[in-house]
Amino acid sequence: MAPVLATHDLRKQYKRRTVVDGVSISVERGDVYGFLGPNGAGKSTTLRMLMGLVRPSGGRVELFGYPAGDRRALAKVGAIVESPSLYSYLTGRENLRMLAALTGPCPPARLDEVLERVDLRDRADDPVQIYSHGMKQRLAIAAALLPRPELIILDEPTNGLDPMGIRAMRTLIRGLAADDGLTIVLSSHLLAEVEQVCNRGAVIAAGKKRWEGEVAALLAGRRRVRLRARPLERAIAICGELGAAATELEPGLLHVTSADPAALQPALLVARLVAAGVEVDEIAAESPTLEEVFVALVAA
Repeated sequence: MAPVLATHDLRKQYKRRTVVDGVSISVERGDVYGFLGPNGAGKSTTLRMLMGLVRPSGGRVELFGYPAGDRRALAKVGAIVESPSLYSYLTGRENLRMLAALTGPCPPARLDEVLERVDLRDRADDPVQIYSHGMKQRLAIAAALLPRPELIILDEPTNGLDPMGIRAMRTLIRGLAADDGLTIVLSSHLLAEVEQVCNRGAVIAAGKKRWEGEVAALLAGRRRVRLRARPLERAIAICGELGAAATELEPGLLHVTSADPAALQPALLVARLVAAGVEVDEIAAESPTLEEVFVALVAA
């Protein structure tokens, strides 16, 4: 079966400036696919080419086996690229009604369905100008859901949201994949968000794809444990016996790393250290920052 979405050596150049440089990715049915990179990496430009909004300088895009811009493919896709365009003086329901009119007949019951799906039915008749940023984002997703798509493309869906808004968006995205059976592509510059909602993804930096695969594999070997223990030499030796490397960052403080995630389980480490007569004052699991992941990928 062909991928839901695939790019082949996709490139975009504006005069002498290369924005996207030979990006090839593949999104399978059922994926929640994170397109990860810093601001200015080329994420939004790539998403625009996926939707046929920007013409590539080279390479090609396939959606459901069709070329980008093909009506048969676009009928199966809902997208929010960059900030959603909404009429602030209209209500949420009126915005959806206007957007639905652009794509064909839409029964009122469908408006209620998508409003319910994004938890906005009780606020549907309020003007959008009093909506929070998170509510506007969810209304835009409701609009993308109107034609019953099979693939949803979201550009930085948590950008600018407060912690509660991020949690609500995260729950919605998970539900769209698990309960509605949608394939989802979302771009983000937040590694923690991609880790929590995506099963697969790609990393792009300076327009080039640096990595693609399972998100868990991206983080494997890069997680670490912060450990404060005494005596330090004995703690380092025990970590070594478990297949982990311990590096002293400051007096009494170790960073413990391992290619084997099992070796970094805090409970296991504490049990082995205490059994060996080591006093543990502090232990905490840490994830790598996005910057650290990029540096490691670029240096590889």
